[in-house]
Amino acid sequence: MNLGSLFESGPRRRPRPPVAIELERSVPAWLLRGISAAVIVLGLMPVVDDVVVPVLAAVAIMILPHPGVVAGLVAIGAAWVWGQPPDLLTCAVFVLVLHLVAVLARLTAPLPPTGRVELALVLRALGAFAVLQLLTQAMVALSFAAMAGFPTFSWFAVLAVAGIAVAVFAGARWVVRNTQ
Repeated sequence: MNLGSLFESGPRRRPRPPVAIELERSVPAWLLRGISAAVIVLGLMPVVDDVVVPVLAAVAIMILPHPGVVAGLVAIGAAWVWGQPPDLLTCAVFVLVLHLVAVLARLTAPLPPTGRVELALVLRALGAFAVLQLLTQAMVALSFAAMAGFPTFSWFAVLAVAGIAVAVFAGARWVVRNTQ
């Protein structure tokens, strides 16, 4: 007989049972983190003409796919783009890479590397990613067209802002309806 348990206050603690969640089709979290790291290295290395920064960013996102790490990548990318002459391809690649990294980090942040993400969730997130990328890349192209002075009509700015607002509203509405 264990007399020590008679003198302990509070309810008796039981060990927690092991819990297993069955997923139909799933993707390992380490694979999504690896894809995120590969996108960073392959997408940013030719743009920034450097190896160190993309590799360090890829290692950081592999170890800790946290929104704070993604925010740091966005800040570093924005600072780098700000210091360069304006280039449509550079901005488009940065927007694409950072958005994809943010989407994949959101999927894998709460999971350990051995965790799994349901394939339907990944496909749903990638569908929303594609719609938002179409809108975002159109805004990048419009901003460069406006900076280049094409077209020079004064009403072009009003039409561009109205078109962007309608596109963002329609895209956000589609994302809300199809991702919940």
